Amino acid sequence: MPRPALFTRRAVARLVGVALVIAMTGWFAWGRGDGAVAEPMPDFATLVPPSSPNSYIVRPANFSTANSSTAAADAESPVFAVPVETLEAVALAVIRAQPRVTEVAADLDARQYAFVQRTAILRFPDTVTIRFFDLGDGQSSLAMFSRSKFGRSDLGVNRARVESWLAAIQPGLAQ
Repeated sequence: MPRPALFTRRAVARLVGVALVIAMTGWFAWGRGDGAVAEPMPDFATLVPPSSPNSYIVRPANFSTANSSTAAADAESPVFAVPVETLEAVALAVIRAQPRVTEVAADLDARQYAFVQRTAILRFPDTVTIRFFDLGDGQSSLAMFSRSKFGRSDLGVNRARVESWLAAIQPGLAQ
């Protein structure tokens, strides 16, 4: 009498099918929630970035910080020759038009906003916080902190995002 197989082909096919359904459900659910947001609204004056090299910060020149342990910015943000309201409106329009971006927090009084942008394939969340500053005399600037929630290195993604968004803001201010 033949010995019964522990797993028949039909049973293996069912297990693979169930595993695929569970994986797909998790993938879609992972990409929709904002539970993976990395501290969306930090205080830029006391901000100490993570020790891992998976973040990028730009701040206005001479940005005063509350303590000496606050890390220096990776780059200096430009000064824009427009009122802060104009910079804020144009920048927010640019950011909201980016693919896979969700606004997760806003403090309108402080002119500070937080967004999550997910990677295209694996949908890993990166959190971006932006704050706008009125420099007076019709000039303004911003601070932006882009960071990955997971992993040690971001392969330059956060820096590329910040530089890309800053470059995309410029043409909107010229109109």
